[in-house]
Amino acid sequence: MFNLNDLIKADRCPAPYEPGEELWNDPHISKKMLEAHLSPDTDAASYKPEKIRAICEYLPQAMQLKKGGSIVDLGCGPGLYCSLLARKGFITTGIDRSENSIRYAKDHNQGKKANFIQASYLRPFGFEQFDAAILISQDYGVLSPENRKVLLKNIYNALKPKGCFAFDVSSLTAFENRRKSAAPKWYASDSGFWRPHTHFVLEKSFFYPDFPALCDLIAVFDSEIKIYRIYQSFFSPEAIRTELEDSGFKVKNILSNLYGEKYIADSPVIGVICTKA
Repeated sequence: MFNLNDLIKADRCPAPYEPGEELWNDPHISKKMLEAHLSPDTDAASYKPEKIRAICEYLPQAMQLKKGGSIVDLGCGPGLYCSLLARKGFITTGIDRSENSIRYAKDHNQGKKANFIQASYLRPFGFEQFDAAILISQDYGVLSPENRKVLLKNIYNALKPKGCFAFDVSSLTAFENRRKSAAPKWYASDSGFWRPHTHFVLEKSFFYPDFPALCDLIAVFDSEIKIYRIYQSFFSPEAIRTELEDSGFKVKNILSNLYGEKYIADSPVIGVICTKA
């Protein structure tokens, strides 16, 4: 069991990008994450169906992809984007760490031009193999600066010459919104997202003073304490442009989302389309 010192330690601010417990393949949490991906009522995991359809309609045109072109979806979850894009005539590959999500994607995309791989996209996944890469739902910002460099190198290597990369990030407006609305929560639950049995949860957001990033800390108490840490970095258009150019990409479009709306300064999301220079 735990004592007061354990509770105090659970509430401490972590060092930037200090890892917590593994989320993606926990038997219960991964099941709940899949349910969130498939829910039409929330953007918490995948975007809502109408946004997914709009993204899959817009991006192939914006990236000037021809039917039969190859697209890799990084952090593909249950394969929602791959499925739609395969129906539009593209050859898709989805990569995700969650065994549960990849199993679902394979089971529901049989016979389509869609391939799914359980792996981390922080490991190399091809050399000049794909016409385009996508990374959706602001997943880029969950990575540390060092891991973002690794990811961009892997994408650069995996793309064919002049291949495109499209992704979205959280903006500085979103950072200020989160800071204004942040409030710790604690609650007991008979069952829920974190556990199938009775447990207690502390949720708290920590903001870092030297750069726009935060950690959503979730401490789960039952017979032991487990600490989950979910990070998000926030960007200006200039900051994301610099990161991309430093890794060999050329920015083609800065948008307010990945379905083509013109960028406005107070947008909580920045959609980016860039090319391998």
